Amino acid sequence: MNNLAHVTLDGNLTHDPESRKVKNNSTVTTFHVAVNHEWGSKEGNKSVSYIPVETWDKLADNCSLYLGKGSKVTVIGSLRQDRWKDDEGNAHSKIKVVAQSVRFDSKKKEDTEKEAA
Repeated sequence: MNNLAHVTLDGNLTHDPESRKVKNNSTVTTFHVAVNHEWGSKEGNKSVSYIPVETWDKLADNCSLYLGKGSKVTVIGSLRQDRWKDDEGNAHSKIKVVAQSVRFDSKKKEDTEKEAA
């Protein structure tokens, strides 16, 4: 039986999505989602996490086309840990969310720019 690593994120993109093609000609699009936490410091400062998200194929194409810095999204996916060794043999790891779905909660970037003009 597989263990559960299901994640739901609600937040805003910290930068424009970045897309690239990989060996099998699939598209991968990555971006970070800023998630505000309800708790904070005694001074009232809120806590924020910046979560890396990876999308693939048609979902990756749509995220690249319709999302931009500041876009509000809801991401549903699973946690994945990448592990690698650098040239000196030091071990590294990174946790990310591999999205199964991304809900676009903001207007398209082009629509927002047209309204501002």
